[in-house]
Amino acid sequence: MFKSVAQRIATTLLTLTAAQRPAGPLRPGTRHPQITLTHEQLAALAGTSRETATKVLHEFADRGLLRQARGRITVLAPDQLRDEAG
Repeated sequence: MFKSVAQRIATTLLTLTAAQRPAGPLRPGTRHPQITLTHEQLAALAGTSRETATKVLHEFADRGLLRQARGRITVLAPDQLRDEAG
C-alpha cells in the first residue's frame, strides 16, 4: 500500500527525531525535538517536491503539530504526528 505525501513527511520527521533524541520521553519543561533540515532536504527524503513538502509542513504547523524556523523544524506533538504517519 502506498502512503500519501503527508504520511511520508510525518514518517520522515518521526524517524529523524527518533534518531537524534535521547532514549525515553522528554521531561516537562525541556525542549521539543528539533530537526535541522531545509524543506528541500525533507522533500528529497520523503520523495516529493519542495513545494508539496512546504504545503504539508504549513498544514501541520497550522494544526499545531510542529513549528518552523529557518532551516529548523520543531516537533510539538509527536503523538499526533504519529497518527498522521498512519
